[in-house]
Amino acid sequence: MGKGRHPGNPPCHARRRLLTLAAAAPALTVPLLSRAADLIGHGAMVNAVAVSPDGARVLTGSWDYSAILWDLASGSQRASFHEHAAGVTAVAFLPDGKRALTGSRDAAIILWDLESGRPLRRFEGHTGTVAGLAVAPDSRRFASAGWDFAIRVWDPESAAALRVLEGHGANVNAVAYTPDGGRLVSAGYDFQIRVWDAASGRERAVLEGHEGSVNGLALSPDGRLAATASSDETVRLWDLEAGTLLRTLYGHSGFVTSVAVSPDGKTLLSGGGGDQRVRLWDAATGRQLASFRGHEKPVLAVAFTPDGQGALSAGYDAVVRHWDLTSKADAERP
Repeated sequence: MGKGRHPGNPPCHARRRLLTLAAAAPALTVPLLSRAADLIGHGAMVNAVAVSPDGARVLTGSWDYSAILWDLASGSQRASFHEHAAGVTAVAFLPDGKRALTGSRDAAIILWDLESGRPLRRFEGHTGTVAGLAVAPDSRRFASAGWDFAIRVWDPESAAALRVLEGHGANVNAVAYTPDGGRLVSAGYDFQIRVWDAASGRERAVLEGHEGSVNGLALSPDGRLAATASSDETVRLWDLEAGTLLRTLYGHSGFVTSVAVSPDGKTLLSGGGGDQRVRLWDAATGRQLASFRGHEKPVLAVAFTPDGQGALSAGYDAVVRHWDLTSKADAERP
């Protein structure tokens, strides 16, 4: 991993607080086993995962320099993509489901035709790893988060660089558009979340409170809330309108790499790098609903399926696991 995704230990007082909370929490002891639907085929750690808009396919990116398109129902590979000169660190579908983006440690972004497997355009401008990708709802632009401390906005049709957003003081790890396309939210190794006006590129707010690098970011379907995952061992929920912290979710032991918000906005998923767990949370209360164990190494990325009933988690163990969020057999529940 790189500095921005492998940030080390949290502050001592945070660990003490979490140990106190863990002692009072119900014990979760039932191990989970992998299933035939797990996606196995990458030759190195998988640190990016996205589900197609129709829920039928999954795109993953790996340090084996490839991205793979999978059939979710069968777990079989449909196509693989091999144009990057380093590990693939970010993936995103376009809303039409026919094209997708990959970003890499080689600092490049490629737009792919998923039907033919052909690269359509290449986007160059970052001088460090591309750690995150987000496509605007209207598909007319996309944003990339870079380890050159910058966010870049691009035209997917012309490959033109439209804007560079600067303000983070360290690697930018994640980026997301609000559903109306009006704002862009970013998170980085400087412990900060920044909110930008998507049209002008003007910085609108800086959200502070994390005590470690912010590694993952996801927005609610109504665009009012942001969820963030950090190496301070917490997941936090923020009110984007007020610019305030709503609640802090404790339960992971070790750094948290990733977070996703369900399609209905009622639950959250988080991926644990330190404890190798996927955790499901109630967004309204912050209560942990379930824990999923099966990865043998850190979990690096998580995603919901569009129906909200399934989840994917990508791991350092080179496996992408497919979870049934409705099944008692799949989860350890408090």
